[in-house]
Amino acid sequence: MDNQMLDKAKVYIQKKFADEKTGHDWYHIDRVYKMAVFLQSKEGGNLMLIKMAALFHDFADSKLNSDPTQAGQVMEDWFRSHGLTEDEVQNISSIIENVSFSHGKSKQAKLDVESKIVQDADRLDAIGAIGIARCFTYGGVKGRYIYNLKNMEGSSIQHFYDKLLLIKDKIQTDTARPIAHTRHEALVSFLNTLENECNIQF
Repeated sequence: MDNQMLDKAKVYIQKKFADEKTGHDWYHIDRVYKMAVFLQSKEGGNLMLIKMAALFHDFADSKLNSDPTQAGQVMEDWFRSHGLTEDEVQNISSIIENVSFSHGKSKQAKLDVESKIVQDADRLDAIGAIGIARCFTYGGVKGRYIYNLKNMEGSSIQHFYDKLLLIKDKIQTDTARPIAHTRHEALVSFLNTLENECNIQF
């Protein structure tokens, strides 16, 4: 796996996600990629595996694909057609599988350093100011209420309580924890301001 192949991967992913409007666009992927590279510089791990997993981490996401299994096969076929070994293909796929929020609930303690880094990089992009923006972008695409006092279930604000506010305590690496703390405080500040402006009770 060399830099030339990595450049091809970036071009491929940028083109694939160019029109994505749910907050899982190329700019999200690029932020996760850059954060993962930064975390690796402090935490160690196989840099090329981390870079590839960060670039492809949303490729087969169930939120973006009607058939995630088929999408995963397309992804692995792309890896093989561009010269990755079978071990590299399986390692990257395993890292990507470990990125998801739900997967981390049961297997958090068993992750290798590469999986921890890519998972943390993705989770950090779900909180802070950018996380707030992405939450409402996704909610708008899915037709969700901002909030609905008669039924908060499924609203964008409820997503803060179901997932976003929990992320800080699920961060895996020492390097990512202070970043997560700062971004978590931005979520809390936003929710407090929203409650004051709307005079609503949660």
